Amino acid sequence: MSSGDKRRHARILHTANVKLTNDKGQAVDLKTRDFSDGGLFLKCVSTPIVNVGEYATVRVLDIEDALTQNIKIIRIEPGIGIAVEFVQKNLGACAE
Repeated sequence: MSSGDKRRHARILHTANVKLTNDKGQAVDLKTRDFSDGGLFLKCVSTPIVNVGEYATVRVLDIEDALTQNIKIIRIEPGIGIAVEFVQKNLGACAE
């Protein structure tokens, strides 16, 4: 990693099919470029359905019964893809 690199986790090159769903319920199938313990880079050459700072979900399509992961959009590189960070999003549930 370069001295200007802000990543906390090493990236692993890996292509997987995923479904990205924004907070309006719109979904698009994309491919990953790489992943780490902290997030993913999603290939997206068209106009993304998300904006920087928004929350969304991602689910791997290549794994049966894969869990949906909450993510935050960190960076969009037009014509290239979307950098996302895994997050623990409070869904408003409370324990009694």
